[in-house]
Amino acid sequence: AVIKEGGKRGVEIEGAADMGGLQFFCTSVLEPAGDLDLTVESLKAMNAKSDPTEEERKGGSGHIGKMIFSAGVDQLSVVAYVPEEKRGELCCEEWLATVLGSQGGEIVLKGKDISSGFVKTNSDKNVFPLKIREPMILEANNFLRKKGLFPEDKDDDDDDMVFGDDDFPS
Repeated sequence: AVIKEGGKRGVEIEGAADMGGLQFFCTSVLEPAGDLDLTVESLKAMNAKSDPTEEERKGGSGHIGKMIFSAGVDQLSVVAYVPEEKRGELCCEEWLATVLGSQGGEIVLKGKDISSGFVKTNSDKNVFPLKIREPMILEANNFLRKKGLFPEDKDDDDDDMVFGDDDFPS
């Protein structure tokens, strides 16, 4: 079920990336239920090369950097992936460290391509996986935004270029 969900999500990510020109994507998966190893398996399924001979497409998003969140009862597991050709723009480890740091999580695996970690549930501090997942996805996207790797919202017209008559030669 984990692999199946990951494979399907990979196709969705590839489609969304192709349409929106995204090179990085943050998403959550249900099946791993917070299990870090299974979340990594889900990522691998997303990145698996698509087999054109298969009826149902799976994976195919290995060229897209991504951060995957899976909430369970005990923890929120987070896996970051940066493909080789994107490593000049984004450090996988740094991206994950920033996001996990926002909720006091810890890194388990540091790698140039895949880094992973988790945030433990802490009812005393009001830290629950489902509650912190969205703010952490936001944190991940904001990190990308600061690096100019995530498109800004289209409805924000503060930064639109304004041309006056003097800007156009007559």
